[in-house]
Amino acid sequence: MCTVRYIGRLLPDDSLDAPWRVVEHLAAQLDIEGLVKRYTERPKTAYEHAWEIRDAYEYHEDLEWSWRFRTFLHGRAWTHAEGPKGLFDHAVGWLRRNRVLLPGVSMLARQVSEVRKVADKRLHATVARTPRCPVTWWRR
Repeated sequence: MCTVRYIGRLLPDDSLDAPWRVVEHLAAQLDIEGLVKRYTERPKTAYEHAWEIRDAYEYHEDLEWSWRFRTFLHGRAWTHAEGPKGLFDHAVGWLRRNRVLLPGVSMLARQVSEVRKVADKRLHATVARTPRCPVTWWRR
């Protein structure tokens, strides 16, 4: 639950890789100290808990929202003159606002890069279609 709220992702594979003092503190708050050390005995438990957290807090998988997200990214890339970092940051903000679990950093960076390429091609095509003035116009 903390990883979803803090970094926007579920981390079932390495959920106990957090500093042990943090894990113990959270376990004490949730009154599950005895259970935490046995958490990795059954691998599927972490996934089941991740699914429960996702459903309880109404988070969505990226696949369910990919069309809406790509539409946002394309619109943002087309209407704003910002670099890849700015677009990446806005993408993360959109995903968090819409409670979409964040994909991996490399996957999100690849999506941002692809969208920027499409927006650049669109811009170049638009500029190429713009009517040009006769050469004599600028001499006046």
